[in-house]
Amino acid sequence: MNYFYLFLGVGSVMVFLIVQYDIRNKRKVNEILRANKNVPPLFMLRSAEIKVSAIKSVLNSHGYTCAQIEESKDEIAKRLDNLVASYKNREIPLTAYYAKLGALLITANKLKAFITESSEHVHTHVGGLSRFS
Repeated sequence: MNYFYLFLGVGSVMVFLIVQYDIRNKRKVNEILRANKNVPPLFMLRSAEIKVSAIKSVLNSHGYTCAQIEESKDEIAKRLDNLVASYKNREIPLTAYYAKLGALLITANKLKAFITESSEHVHTHVGGLSRFS
């Protein structure tokens, strides 16, 4: 019977220590979560940076150019500058910035496809002339 009380006492102390440890860890986790509440999600921020660089690479691409393409590039560049400035001035949240960058990237990729298609058409046409001359 003495062993029963010994194990009961040791078991009670172990359960008490485990509960205390759990309470301390919950407090630490809550403090960390409160401290990081206003920190932007790093993966979304990095992805937004990648989108900006992809848009800039489309704007800096060279190929067959015409007035309409240059106007489209200028418009996209202005929209990108306004969007980046709005985010830096904290006028729009990261989620809205990310979504608008996605839409702008789609527009830039359509322009890139049009530029590629136009330059291939011109090169094919010029190549066809040189073969038959």
